[in-house]
Formats: sequence, C-alpha cells, structure tokens
Amino acid sequence: MHEPEAAKLLALKPSTLRNMRRERRLDPGTHWVYATGSIGGPVLYCIPAIREMQRRRTVEAVRKEDERRAAELKHLQQAIEIYEETTLDQLVDGGQG
Repeated sequence: MHEPEAAKLLALKPSTLRNMRRERRLDPGTHWVYATGSIGGPVLYCIPAIREMQRRRTVEAVRKEDERRAAELKHLQQAIEIYEETTLDQLVDGGQG
C-alpha cells in the first residue's frame, strides 16, 4: 500500500511513517519495499506486518513499564520496612533531597 493510504490506516502522519522507515524501526522487505525494486522508487508498506510489529512492541513496552513500577514499589516498601532514615527522607522529600 502506498504511503498516504498506509499512514491513514495506521493512524500515523506520513512523515512519521517515513521516519520509522529511515530509522529502521520498519524492516525493509518485511514492512516496506521499493515498488520498482530500485532505491528512490515509490515505497509500498505492508499493513499487517506493521500492525504485528506495533502489537509486539506495545506488549514489550508495557511489560517493561510494569517491571519498572514493580521494582519501584518494592524499593519503597523495603525503605519503609527497614526505616532507613536516608531513604525515608528521600521519600518524604519526594526524592528531592
């Protein structure tokens, strides 16, 4: 599918789609191809492959965020349980002091 239609279906700006391609967040041959097979030719995008990549990356990003939050909660609980004065001061100050 050509870039304008692909961008619309993916709810992205065409420039975002181009940047994803240039930054190699989209894989050549899987997510996009040169329609003529020559560099500089028109680009066609594979919507199902891009959606699958978006799904995988979303799941991974959410998993990492969940792990980060769990680690932060564990750290806070440990600081409270051991009444570590310096850590408690940081919690009270919001990590500012």
